[in-house]
Amino acid sequence: DLFTNGIVYLDLGFDLHVLPQELLPYTRLFGRALLEMGTAAEDFVQLSQRIGRTTGGIVPTSFVSTVSGSDDSTTWLLLRGKATADKAEGLVDILRDVLLTARLDNPERFRQIVLEEKADQEASLAPMGHMVVNRRLSAQFTQAAWVGEQLSGLSYLFFLRQLVEQLETGWSAVLARLEQLRSLLFNRDNMISNVTLDSSNWQKFEPLLEAFLADLPAREVTITPWLHKPETVAEGFSTPAQVNYVAKGSNLYKLGYTLHGSAFVINNYLKATWLWERVRVHGGAYGGFTVFDPRSGIFNYLSYRDPNVLRTVENYDAASQFLQELDESRLNPQELTKAIIGAIGDMDVYLLPDAKGLTSMQRYLAGDTEAKLQQQRDEALETTL
Repeated sequence: DLFTNGIVYLDLGFDLHVLPQELLPYTRLFGRALLEMGTAAEDFVQLSQRIGRTTGGIVPTSFVSTVSGSDDSTTWLLLRGKATADKAEGLVDILRDVLLTARLDNPERFRQIVLEEKADQEASLAPMGHMVVNRRLSAQFTQAAWVGEQLSGLSYLFFLRQLVEQLETGWSAVLARLEQLRSLLFNRDNMISNVTLDSSNWQKFEPLLEAFLADLPAREVTITPWLHKPETVAEGFSTPAQVNYVAKGSNLYKLGYTLHGSAFVINNYLKATWLWERVRVHGGAYGGFTVFDPRSGIFNYLSYRDPNVLRTVENYDAASQFLQELDESRLNPQELTKAIIGAIGDMDVYLLPDAKGLTSMQRYLAGDTEAKLQQQRDEALETTL
């Protein structure tokens, strides 16, 4: 219940756990196909124009995370839509048409979507290489991270390259998989809906949402087990570039670490001191980072546009000794204060209403409670040498 200036923010989520694992890489393509290939009554141009006239946009995306305190994953395809309150019925009508009557049988249009995705993935390898490496590395530790890599990592790019070739001769098989995705995902017992809106407008919108959900099919939900078992291996990928993206990481929880809010402060401190000096200033990389996921325990070192490889890994390995040898003469109190402020800023970043609503749903799905988050804040604020 938030003041949204009369805008309805609606997120529809579809649990990916009902999919066999060979269908996971199709998720992003399927989300785009729903909105970019037309419906039974409209071609994709007419549908696009209707979305533009009626709404502030409908965007397919995904949410993948480890559930806090467990090895379980929460994995969702999301359709995120928004409209003014007076256009809310139009938004719901579009979503109803898209979910129930989207046309998936246009091979040329689908091939264009696949080629666009492939080009986007290849174009992001250089400017976003550190995130590509981060996803690939994290996929070795948890099921959730492995799913994320299937949906948007290097595995997804390799899948797209194969799919382009398959579309030349095997369209009927691809169409069958898209139809299988639709039949498995679009089940109101396999859904979650998230609305961000003030209470007075919610009273008007709730009946529209209930009627929309009632129109969707309801079937027993069958969870499909994924057989992937993460295994820890060292990997390298060569690209035609003069710089590298170097990562090393582990799952700290599997090594016996118990989460404490000081971890967020240590992260900020390492980035601003050791990694800045060793990886960027001395090593010549454009950046050095650490990434820590408090839900899964995955902790990764990353470098950005880095002329080195082994030298950077050595600096990662030496970071623990740097922390162990800190004493009052080496730890500048002002630097510690900055690290604490930075950690709190990362925890409580300013959010607009739609982002607040999305964050609330993500925390709900991932098992983050207010009490748990407040404990992490308190522990971060109390961090000492």
